[in-house]
Amino acid sequence: MGALYSGALVAAAPNSGATGLSNDRAKAQILLTQINRINSEVSLLGQKYDEAQIKLHALNNEIANTRATVAAIERGVSRGNVQLRADVIFSYVTNGAASTNNPLFTKSAATLGATNVYSQVAEGNIATTISGLKTDRVRLTQERGLLKSEDEHARSVTRDAAKSFHRAMVLQASLHQTLSQVKGQIATFVADAQAAAAAQSAGALRSAQPISGFPAPPPNSRANIAIRAAESFLGVPYVWGGASRSGVDCSGLVMLAYDAAGIYLPHYSGAQYADTERVPLYDIQPGDLLFYGPGGDTHVAMYIGHGMMIEAAEPGTTVHITPIRLGYGFVGLGRPR
Repeated sequence: MGALYSGALVAAAPNSGATGLSNDRAKAQILLTQINRINSEVSLLGQKYDEAQIKLHALNNEIANTRATVAAIERGVSRGNVQLRADVIFSYVTNGAASTNNPLFTKSAATLGATNVYSQVAEGNIATTISGLKTDRVRLTQERGLLKSEDEHARSVTRDAAKSFHRAMVLQASLHQTLSQVKGQIATFVADAQAAAAAQSAGALRSAQPISGFPAPPPNSRANIAIRAAESFLGVPYVWGGASRSGVDCSGLVMLAYDAAGIYLPHYSGAQYADTERVPLYDIQPGDLLFYGPGGDTHVAMYIGHGMMIEAAEPGTTVHITPIRLGYGFVGLGRPR
């Protein structure tokens, strides 16, 4: 109350308030930058986790195939060993006595020719069997080495996925700590900055112009099916690596949406970016995908028209519709083929 009666104090109050607002604005901008950075890092780690799962699935298939090959070779080696023992015994029995090969001593000269021929065949079988066993044993050594390599690779990919998940959890804790500071006037400034960014994206979309020499591909006729499928997931929670009604991540949502339209896309935003056709901003159509991060490896969302997109953004959120973002690492549009 004393400030009401003191000229010096009253004069100082506005400056103090202005300084406080300026500090709040500066702090809000710093916090917003931190929030965007952490969200981007978590999204990137989530997509790296998805990429690891794709690699692991492929490796598991390779391991299964290699194990089947090893088992088949082992069966061949076992059969070869049995055959070799039989051929050696037969060769010994039929060639071990002179009477077997000498017409002067054999009791049945009529069968001698056939016996000699059969003996020669047996000796030939021995050579063939030995050769086959050598080849199979070399292949077995190679395939077992390949299996060991594939197993080690699979374990490495699994460790990488676990590290990504752990790192994301650490970042999420940091994000919650940062968000706890977004209160009062600072929260208002953060909201204002986010609204300004959304308005800037909308303005960029409206002012987009055709680019010479960059013809736009035709819109996908199945986009509406994908959009309706994506919207059926509204309210479904974000789940790392999720691709079901229980939970989805960004690329899982897009994959399921376009799967409903009969178009296959991998469960990884970077691979979805590679598998889609580049589209200039001026030709954006409902169903086109918005990618973020180098090569689209951080995040993906689906444009649904009227400046809006649907996405599974980050842990702690649900599938929702939001104004498109052309900042925050946006790298371009992709249209499923």
